[in-house]
Amino acid sequence: MKNQTPDNNFTTSDFYVAAFLLAYKYQLVGINKTDARRFRFVFVDQPGRPQFVEGYFLGYTDVNAKEFVLAIKELKSLMYNDAIS
Repeated sequence: MKNQTPDNNFTTSDFYVAAFLLAYKYQLVGINKTDARRFRFVFVDQPGRPQFVEGYFLGYTDVNAKEFVLAIKELKSLMYNDAIS
C-alpha cells in the first residue's frame, strides 16, 4: 500500500489516503501509471507522516469535507490526463 522511497518521497496506491494527504496540502509530485490497474501516488514526505496516516486509518484525524472532496476530484482528474506523471 505504501512505502518510503530513497529520494525521500512517500508512495501509496491507496486512493483515499492520497486524497487525505492532498487535502492536508502534502505536495503530490507524481502519479506512477505503469500498472494500468493500480496507480501509485508519490508525495514529498514530511516528518510525522507515518503517524499521520496511521491516525487516518484509526479515525483519529479530522479532515475538512470540502477539502477532501476537492482532493478526490483533483486526483481523479490527474489520473486520467497527462498533467502529472
